[in-house]
Amino acid sequence: MHRLDKDSTIYNFTLIRKVRHRPLPLLLYGILPIPSAVFLATSVSPWSLLWIAGGLLLLPLMYDIVTNLYLKLLGTDQRGTWSYAWRLPWVGLLPNQHFPLRVIMRIHHQLLWIGLAVICCLYPWISIDRWLALIALHVWFLTPRYLIFFLLRRSKKPGVLKINASDTSLYVQ
Repeated sequence: MHRLDKDSTIYNFTLIRKVRHRPLPLLLYGILPIPSAVFLATSVSPWSLLWIAGGLLLLPLMYDIVTNLYLKLLGTDQRGTWSYAWRLPWVGLLPNQHFPLRVIMRIHHQLLWIGLAVICCLYPWISIDRWLALIALHVWFLTPRYLIFFLLRRSKKPGVLKINASDTSLYVQ
């Protein structure tokens, strides 16, 4: 039998809700920008493909910068270890361990509003179709995350989120 050290910390988490990341809906959601890109390329300009590709690369970079800044403002005790993932529905920096749902939701509210503000600041310099494409990509990136938050809303207690490749789970202590 294994003995625990007297300084060991034991965490008891109770699973409240698990949202599975089903491959087929994520695949369909992942290819959703392709018809939009083809439509923009044929109806507006082939350069629209460049804007969509740039948005697909630069928006997650902006999300990472905002997330890092927000975590630095929280302090080192909330930071933990984070890693980068390029998979739907969670594209960008993700916590490697359990992390408070309230903080993750706050980070995503910041991503939503700061992203919209940055894109809106580009309005005078880019055409309306490219501006709308960037807004649509921004909403496309964040919609699955907000859907998961909506599905996890039932818990009245403050919980912690654990994000895996196949599911997102909400636990309470």
